[in-house]
Amino acid sequence: MGKNNLVRELPYSKERELNTLVENRRAYTLNSFELNVYETYQPSHLVPLKFNDMVIINMLKGKKIMHLEDIPAFDYLPGETLVLPAHRKMQIDFPEAQIQDPTQCTALLISADKIEETIQYLNKTYPRIENKLSWDFSWNKFHLVNTDELATLTSKLFTNMISSDPYKDVLADLLFKELLIRIIQQQQLSELMEPTTQVSESISHLKKYIREHLSEKLTIEDLSLKANMSKASLFRLFKDEYGITPMELVIQERLRKAKEMLSANMTIKEVCYACGFSDVNYFIRIFKSREQITPGNYQRKSDINVS
Repeated sequence: MGKNNLVRELPYSKERELNTLVENRRAYTLNSFELNVYETYQPSHLVPLKFNDMVIINMLKGKKIMHLEDIPAFDYLPGETLVLPAHRKMQIDFPEAQIQDPTQCTALLISADKIEETIQYLNKTYPRIENKLSWDFSWNKFHLVNTDELATLTSKLFTNMISSDPYKDVLADLLFKELLIRIIQQQQLSELMEPTTQVSESISHLKKYIREHLSEKLTIEDLSLKANMSKASLFRLFKDEYGITPMELVIQERLRKAKEMLSANMTIKEVCYACGFSDVNYFIRIFKSREQITPGNYQRKSDINVS
């Protein structure tokens, strides 16, 4: 789940369409959605922005530095998604934008009626496990790293919205329902990965067991036994709630621990076996595929940041 899951860039504005070099905007409006495409062609700082509807923001090209109220400034890069409620104030820096190398970003506005309608549809048609949870956003998990599903769905939705397809309103509605499911699952997964997050007793027990036994061989049979669930029920719970398999959680926990140990200057071989990987070459491959950097380079980068 690295930064390589990119939303496809959209066609850029023609020169005659440029009204400004900072956040030049084009809008594509459907019945319940509005897609805003922004391009910036020169370095700029603290550009104010606020939307009157809930907004899903995608960075397609370039770099922003985001300033949100009560949150430290952070870099915003391609391969990431922001999900913000209506009226959230923000200020944006564009440190690297150039006339020959502009940034491109999108803001998908969704009407309040459409949000309510879609949430109600999901709660009625696809109730969460044991009806104890409801489909809804976790606003504290607003900054997401794209999964392949998020990037693919977002690209399809944008392609549809800028097209001349006579059925694009109904197609956008269908795509948005799936996109919303994937966003909520990703938010739930982000919360699950935090040590202090409150989850169901069975999942909490399972998460604790995984973290205490990362160096050991873990199987789906072990996990289902510790969760006191059948393998089928455990798979279904994870796919419904988090969009992943139970064994994917094991991999993510191992990589989380590996990054901690690499930052503590343990050798790659020590980290590999301590985190439950049986082969150093496999550990290096999976670390690089997920983090877009080798364990050695991650460790050197951590040393530079510390110094």
